[in-house]
Amino acid sequence: MDLLVYILEESRAYRRRLRKRIMDAFERYLEQNKCNPECRALTCKSYGEVYKREHHCEIEPKETNFELATYGDALLKFALCSLLLDKCTQLTEEKKQYETDKFLIETVAKHYQLLDYMNFDRSNNKIPQCYEAFENENTKYIATTVEAVLGAIYQKNEDFQEISGLVESWTKL
Repeated sequence: MDLLVYILEESRAYRRRLRKRIMDAFERYLEQNKCNPECRALTCKSYGEVYKREHHCEIEPKETNFELATYGDALLKFALCSLLLDKCTQLTEEKKQYETDKFLIETVAKHYQLLDYMNFDRSNNKIPQCYEAFENENTKYIATTVEAVLGAIYQKNEDFQEISGLVESWTKL
């Protein structure tokens, strides 16, 4: 029995190490754009205040991730529909759990430690800097960034299979 427990624990540890070594498209995007203040997908509207202090001019709204997140949100919904269609009895209800800000923040963003890569006003104490989705607090900017990165990955590679595979892996986190 002890041997069986040992083998199971070693197997789990091996899978965790393997997962860490194999970067998915989301991780690659983050690593390629780390410390890049001009990366649209990782730049939140709140970063405008930081930009203004540093550059003495306004940041263009098109240089933030808000509109790109709309694109990513559509891709997320399409990927979930493709993944779940004919695999569940109530598609709308099933996919809903993976579209919430709570899931995107507490599961996806936390998995990738997304806050470490994001451009936002870190000096603003009103902006929560944690991986907990609060209905009455402004944590939506984190979920918006997840969607924007998804949109940016598709925009760069135009590979929906890559997006689908990524979203499918998120449903198993």
